[in-house]
Amino acid sequence: MNTTESQKTILFISELPDNILDTELKEFFSAYEPDIYMIQIDRNQKMYDLFNSRKPKATIYFKSHQKAKEARNELNMKRLKGKALNIMWHERDNSIRYNNEANLFVKGISLSANPRDIYELFAKYGEIISCKMCEDEDGNLLGYGYINYYNLESAEKAISNLNKYKFMDSELEVEHFKKMNERFKAPSENKSIYIKNIPSTVKNIDELKKIFSKFGKISWGEIYLDNSERPYAILDFDTAEGANKAREEMSDKKLNPSDETGLYVDFLQKRSERKRMLTTKIGDINNKLNQEFKNCNLYVKNLPYELTEEKMKEIFSKCGEVKSVKISKFMLVTKVKDKFENFVTSHGYGFVCYTSEEGAKKAIEEFNGKYLPGFENAKRPPIIISRFMPKHERKQYLNQQAAPTMFPTQMLAHPYPMYAPNMYPRQMNNRPRTYRRPQQQQQIPKQVTQQNSQKVVQNPVVSQNASTGNKEDEPNLEYLKSLENIEAQKDYLGEYLFKKIEQHPIAHSKNLTVEVISKITGMILGIEDIKEIYDITINNDSITARINEALNLLESQQ
Repeated sequence: MNTTESQKTILFISELPDNILDTELKEFFSAYEPDIYMIQIDRNQKMYDLFNSRKPKATIYFKSHQKAKEARNELNMKRLKGKALNIMWHERDNSIRYNNEANLFVKGISLSANPRDIYELFAKYGEIISCKMCEDEDGNLLGYGYINYYNLESAEKAISNLNKYKFMDSELEVEHFKKMNERFKAPSENKSIYIKNIPSTVKNIDELKKIFSKFGKISWGEIYLDNSERPYAILDFDTAEGANKAREEMSDKKLNPSDETGLYVDFLQKRSERKRMLTTKIGDINNKLNQEFKNCNLYVKNLPYELTEEKMKEIFSKCGEVKSVKISKFMLVTKVKDKFENFVTSHGYGFVCYTSEEGAKKAIEEFNGKYLPGFENAKRPPIIISRFMPKHERKQYLNQQAAPTMFPTQMLAHPYPMYAPNMYPRQMNNRPRTYRRPQQQQQIPKQVTQQNSQKVVQNPVVSQNASTGNKEDEPNLEYLKSLENIEAQKDYLGEYLFKKIEQHPIAHSKNLTVEVISKITGMILGIEDIKEIYDITINNDSITARINEALNLLESQQ
């Protein structure tokens, strides 16, 4: 035993039953209760987990390494509330857990096997980092699992001794774990081709076979109709060489001079294979475009909802040649006079790509923090422009940023965004109302919204407290999660923030104007992480800290 191992006193359980109680886990470790400092269950109630559905986790702090080791060896893979617990050492270095060299994939496990027996069988060949037997919701084994060892030698011994090993009523198959992209085998020789854009002059499959028979013998073929009644065909050649020749020579070829388009000829693929190929192809194209136009592509938010892509291109073309313009939109379904109506609605943000870096730079200088020409009276904050970054680059950038202040430093580059209760789309006459506050003593109207997923959600409104007569100013988390774009979520939280800041003792003591309150609210809404904004909204201490910091920031700028 090395020194590092002898110092380990903390155990970790990655997945617990959803309905686990603290008392039940303490009972599970009751034999070691005198040697345990604390058992801590993480039920994912932190803000960064509120929007994810993850299993509860637990950390058990022991007084000594020896007792922690005994508990791990004795209780590992035993069932609690029908679920086999995977008990591991709490490793500070996560790379140890994700070392795939010594990770094994095991299948052929008997469905009547005891997970503890599987664990003991593999533990003979070395110390195990983690053992996971995959189960359904009722705790029944699914016939496969994963064993991760601390070193490669143990994994090789397990494969050598347990692969094809007869265990209970089944034969185990043990092999090194492979990632999904490593598991895909090279495609076998394809003898089948898929053909579409078939002209009307081709009456039947025999005529099509006659056209393609010059490339090799065709063993089978058939013409089908798709959902739009357009013909397509599948032909099977005797050899892969014949199929490849037909694909190379007939692709894009017109059978008649009068045909509008040529034939589409490609190898026949499974849906999963074609999806993987297209995903890879699209990803490569996007990466190439991102590199080519890295400093030419802009992200623009706070766009007026009535702005069209044509008008947006016209405005931004004044700064240089525009390659493309895109405004993000969604289908809004709302109830108007007891009838559901559909509206194509802007998210309030979009993208502008210039053909040169100079045009993008000039657009930032010209429009950032200002209103677009012709939209000065739009009930929206001034637009904010930043360089577009792909999602993975943006996430990496944000993770690397140190946060010396509570507000994003990017906000200092443009005028403070302002928020006012009447600025948002639900108050606009030319935009469908997705929700509204009820008047006091009136029945709450049922408004519904529906976005991309077509999921209908009833809008939560501020409820009336019967006992006190005061309105509860807490946003509804479930409704917030149902809003599928960040702008709508910020619109929803902004109303609560504005009112809380307006009613805050600091606002009364300093006689803050509506303009200052709007600026403070806008600064908070400028935070990228919507979960952080929600946390501020429901936490009075956080709001107080943000108000004080915003006031200091505004005073220093003056």
